[in-house]
Amino acid sequence: MGVLALVDEECWFPKATDRSLVDKLLVQHSSHPKFQRPDFRDRASFSLIHYAGRVDYCSDQWLLKNMDPLNENVVSLLQDSASDFMRNIWKDGMYRVFFSVFIICL
Repeated sequence: MGVLALVDEECWFPKATDRSLVDKLLVQHSSHPKFQRPDFRDRASFSLIHYAGRVDYCSDQWLLKNMDPLNENVVSLLQDSASDFMRNIWKDGMYRVFFSVFIICL
């Protein structure tokens, strides 16, 4: 399960915390070469290696920020996009805004 899917999944659990999100990320991606746990950061932190190099993230308030619902009309427009890529991303009709915090592809 990818980073964005894990963020979305954690938003559905009432007792989920930013720490539980990072714990799930660690379990799922700790062996991935582009995912790291910084030694010097807070317990709710992790690092990703991508085109910008190593980027450290602190997950404080991520779940709270990702609970905003996306308007059904906006999703409908995205599903009818002229771009094959956008239509494919939104084909399942996801109504949660997990893009509001970060867009990361491992």
